[in-house]
Amino acid sequence: MKHYYLLALAVFAALLYSCGTVNPDKIETPSVSSQKFDPSKNAIEFDTEFRAAWVATVANIDWPTKGASESQQKSELRTLLRDVKAAGCNAIMLQVVSNADAIYPSELLPWSVLLTGKQGQDPGYDPLGFAVEEAHELGLEIHAWVNPLRIGSVNAERVSDHPMKTNPSWYQTYKNNYYWNPGLPQVREFLGRIVTEIVTNYDVDGVHIDDYFYPSGLKSDSDTWYDTNLYNLYADGRSLDEWRFSNIDEMIRIYQKVTHEAKPSAVFGVSPAGRIELTANLYADPRHWVEEGTIDYLTPQIYWDHNRGDFADFDTVLPQWLDIHGNIPLMPGLASYKYGTKNTKENFTDISEYLYQVNLCRKSGCPGNFWYNTTSIRKSEVKKYLGSSIYPEEVLTPSLSKTPKELTAPSVLVEGTKISWSEVQGADNYVVFKLTESSSASTVWKASIVKSGTFLSFEGVKGTNYIVLARSGAARSGYSEPVFLE
Repeated sequence: MKHYYLLALAVFAALLYSCGTVNPDKIETPSVSSQKFDPSKNAIEFDTEFRAAWVATVANIDWPTKGASESQQKSELRTLLRDVKAAGCNAIMLQVVSNADAIYPSELLPWSVLLTGKQGQDPGYDPLGFAVEEAHELGLEIHAWVNPLRIGSVNAERVSDHPMKTNPSWYQTYKNNYYWNPGLPQVREFLGRIVTEIVTNYDVDGVHIDDYFYPSGLKSDSDTWYDTNLYNLYADGRSLDEWRFSNIDEMIRIYQKVTHEAKPSAVFGVSPAGRIELTANLYADPRHWVEEGTIDYLTPQIYWDHNRGDFADFDTVLPQWLDIHGNIPLMPGLASYKYGTKNTKENFTDISEYLYQVNLCRKSGCPGNFWYNTTSIRKSEVKKYLGSSIYPEEVLTPSLSKTPKELTAPSVLVEGTKISWSEVQGADNYVVFKLTESSSASTVWKASIVKSGTFLSFEGVKGTNYIVLARSGAARSGYSEPVFLE
């Protein structure tokens, strides 16, 4: 088990941004202590783990319900976020650009069809702005999930000023779908501008993309993708494959660059296909991104169970990714949708498969996991299992940023058993920890979350030690001075 150790409260800020993992076998239940925490003598340990849920908006998969009104969409999202937190998750990846349209007012893309049933139609509110506010109120991180190159079906209706119509040389048609052509520098620059627009205008904690790179099968059907002229213009002696790989590499570099420029503390991560060979078929090279440092974390979609005895066995695929992730955090994506769904191919028959996979990730040093999708997480049996067997205690997300935002520590006031504090500039929410002695002979105390969210006071219990933390995403302040309620 990895801990954060605090030898004196004054040195906590220097240790804040290390990553820790939870112990999958031993979860301590805090108890009230009659002892007073002494920061000059006692150390603090606490757990961190990234527990993310993908919220798919494309085709109204997770949210919003097709045909829902503005008030219904807001109510649905509030309930969804509370269910996600009840399952033990502490972050969401909200799909904000799925088919070259947006769930926020954009100067670059039209309104998404999934909001009103008609592309380009204003839903009457700002869904992304609403989601950011609601997520932070619950103490959840929220990252903007963008599909890189997918524009969607050739049969879908599009507004007259859609960027693919005003820039017809920017896209390709492949198997009845449109895709942005990453071989064109103007396309890569445009995709970067979309990210800049999101991160500049919204207090998201990061940007996330999935595996929509060059379309699958292109290597064997290269004559159906017309980029010969671009290749001749930009190849510079490279083979066709090398050039296409370099286009995706450059797109990834731009995504990270503009994310960090717009908000230095925000992180950029990629979720490639679950097997490295499948990812390579899309001209995507995660090993190169790791070596170049152009991603802040890596989340392969390992959507298979263990004991399969084949090339897709979870026990086989995870070590392959561990072999290439270097010093970039590896947080595998897991298939919550494969349990309890009769129509799902290769359905998981035992819900304990999830505990096995999470435990293996923890033992392998992974600082967290992602779950696809939110609808399956919210099913009563899965939500209960995650919240009781896998995530029985709420924990902070580890800080994935190399340049985290700096916040001042809250200054607390105690009146009886009420603890209150004033707002900390730049903070999105606050966390109250209960401090519990690990043992009577130890100087190490465990910090366990008792409440997180947008609140400025807390009613404690007599005979208990508390500390308060201000937070902006994974960035956090130093602890407040410890409070012992007499």
